[in-house]
Amino acid sequence: RYWMNLTPLDVMWNTSDTGWAKSAYGSVFGPWICGACVFVHHMPLFKPEVVGETLSRYPITTFCTAPTAFRMLVQHDMSRYKFPTLKHCVTGGEGLNPEVFAKWKFQTGLDIHEGYGQSETVGICANLKGMKIKPGSLGKPMPPYDVQVRGYVAAMGRTVRQCCFHPLCALQMFL
Repeated sequence: RYWMNLTPLDVMWNTSDTGWAKSAYGSVFGPWICGACVFVHHMPLFKPEVVGETLSRYPITTFCTAPTAFRMLVQHDMSRYKFPTLKHCVTGGEGLNPEVFAKWKFQTGLDIHEGYGQSETVGICANLKGMKIKPGSLGKPMPPYDVQVRGYVAAMGRTVRQCCFHPLCALQMFL
């Protein structure tokens, strides 16, 4: 509800494969809880031209795909398409490069709202609609989470920020 910003008037298209938790959260539970329509497209292989034509042809208002897919889309140059109903774009699952964010904005006029979550927690933090987006940032905590940076630790040969989020205090994440 907070990140995807869906209403009963929206049509949500999430390109996540059904084997990922993001598919359940972004294609079933999230949209249906908000009363939104879910758009389903049989696309065995990700093809930027098919995505561009689909977003142009159908009344999709909210679009979610992985950062890697957004990178493929901007390389295809999405400015050649018109998206008359698209108003909100979200991504997660891996880091979104600031360059891809900027190219998408230039080509479509739309921001990409990046979020972070885990299969066990759903969304933890995100760039929510209406927020000023800082490219490369995961945004702010989403209810009911209280995300706190606890310091910096060495992990896997590099220094990373160690964070803890509540109410599931037993889980820690490294950004």
